[in-house]
Amino acid sequence: MTGPELERLLFYMPVCAEKAATAWLRDFARDMARRAHWRNFKPTRKQIEVMRGMVDDLFRRRTGELIED
Repeated sequence: MTGPELERLLFYMPVCAEKAATAWLRDFARDMARRAHWRNFKPTRKQIEVMRGMVDDLFRRRTGELIED
């Protein structure tokens, strides 16, 4: 997989690392963010699935917050 979706997933990996629920997810997100700068980096299907889940969770949490005045 290449293109805009992959770029989007990799863009949010540093934020996902900060918000990760477990040490494993934090380390995974940091590793993906680091590898994003590699010239020929192509994540596996499983890595993409995990990244999708992390980004989905990130936005689910973000949009679930309601600020009332």
